[in-house]
Parts: sequence; structure tokens; C-alpha cells
Amino acid sequence: PPLPRGVNVLAVGWVRTYRLLAHVVKSQPQTGWFLVLFFVFSDGYTTVATVSVLFANRELCMGILELAALAILVPICAAIGGYAWFRFQAYSQWTNKAILVTNLGFLSMLPLWGCVGFFSKTIGLRTPTELYILAVWFGLCLGSAQAYSRALFSDLIPQGHEADMFALFEITDKGSSWLGPLIASVILQQTGMIRPVLIYLLCAMVLP
Repeated sequence: PPLPRGVNVLAVGWVRTYRLLAHVVKSQPQTGWFLVLFFVFSDGYTTVATVSVLFANRELCMGILELAALAILVPICAAIGGYAWFRFQAYSQWTNKAILVTNLGFLSMLPLWGCVGFFSKTIGLRTPTELYILAVWFGLCLGSAQAYSRALFSDLIPQGHEADMFALFEITDKGSSWLGPLIASVILQQTGMIRPVLIYLLCAMVLP
């Protein structure tokens, strides 16, 4: 159907988003805080995937075939992990929030282990074998973290705003995809090393 008279087609989306944000901040502050925290930790685990490729290439000198194996391994483990966590929740009766927080805790161990490499020359993401093990760990937690983020968010949506809120959720998700790579590129440019980026990733997944 045509837009109402006097409505600017270029501005209507922004106006609706602003009104929705104002509504969330005023009447659903918990949902607003969740979106802010989701912006941070989703950027964290998304940047892990990006940085891991640079890390494997620059720090561990891994080749194209080895990087391709990592790219295949992670989504396979993500599918397995998503189902495994679902079965675990059915057995344990944990809440969506408890599962998500646990997943973020497990994911934070990835950059934490990498930070061990600041103090050791033998462990702390110093070998390709470690990276393969952590890729499995990352995949097993990644699919579940993404699924339970959406499940928890659905519990916080005010009735009648489902479509608008999930649109805002996706904006928050994709809107954070620039932050981690930007910070990583600045750190890499200033230090010439990729390992210090792990400190940012650790903060992004622990602080929320």
C-alpha cells in the first residue's frame, strides 16, 4: 500500500527506529540494557572468527589448506554444540540466561588462553594444534550463544512489538560488526602484533 500523505520514504524507517528505541528505554529498560550488552559481546565473538584467521597466518604461519580446515571445523562444531546445549537445557532445566552466560564464560577462555602467550613461549596459542583445539571449543559454544541470545531476547520483547524488536535486534547484531575489526586494525597498526587484540576480545566477552 502507498505511504500516508506527507511521509518521507527515506525518513520513515529512521523515525520508527527512534520511536521504538524511546519506547524501549522508557518502558523496557532491561531490554535496552540487553541490546547494549549484546552489541558488545556479539562483536566479541564475531571478531574472534576474524582475528583467528589473521592470527593463524601471521603468528602461526599456517597455510591456506590449514585455514580452510579451520573454516570447515567451526560451523560443524557449532551445529553439534547447538544441539548438545539444547539437550543439556532439557535435562538440567537451566534458563536461557544461564545457558547464555555459561557460553560467554566458555568463549572468554579463548582469548584468556591466548593471553597466556604473553608470558610463555611454548603455550598460549603458540602452536597450530592449540588453535585447532580452540576452534572446536569456539564452535561448540558459538552456535549455542547465538541461539540463546535470540531466545533470551524473545523473553524480553513487549507484546505486540515482536517484528519491530527483532528488526532492532538484527540492527544491533550487524551494527556491531565494524567495531571489533576497527579496534583490531588500530592495535595491529600501532603495535605490529595481533596478539594484543586478544585483550580487547577478553574484555568484550567478560564485561557484559
